[in-house]
Amino acid sequence: MKHYATYALSLLLCCLTITAFSQNSAKPKQFASYPEKIKCSEQELARIFTSSPGQQIRLSFSDNFTFSGNVTSNIVKYANLQTAVIISPDYYNTIFSVSRITNDDGTLSYIGRIINQNYFDGFELKKDSSGNYQLKKIETDKVIQGCRQL
Repeated sequence: MKHYATYALSLLLCCLTITAFSQNSAKPKQFASYPEKIKCSEQELARIFTSSPGQQIRLSFSDNFTFSGNVTSNIVKYANLQTAVIISPDYYNTIFSVSRITNDDGTLSYIGRIINQNYFDGFELKKDSSGNYQLKKIETDKVIQGCRQL
């Protein structure tokens, strides 16, 4: 009888393991063909904030990375903060949300993200140690908070 219990327990554990792995389907990578970091010019980022909602825009960055789409909003939230959102049909409705901050000394700073919750990867716009802007690859699940009910 002991052998049957061991086999039954092993079979049960195998079934539970298979079920757990099948529920965690991996998301595809959308930007796998692009490098981990893509350089961005401040002039190209500034163009975003001269566009109007409903306007088509095409942004060109280094490494032949272009992001084109429809500007869905371009809002001045505060005197020192403006945020624009671009949705790209070329990347399956991926969103590029970027903000321009006017610092106390009058200089401009940019932050933003290119994300699509249906894909594993995206980009985050940051300034590097040299003061140049770059899009750095991120994992979307680490950035997007899921909404779970208990």
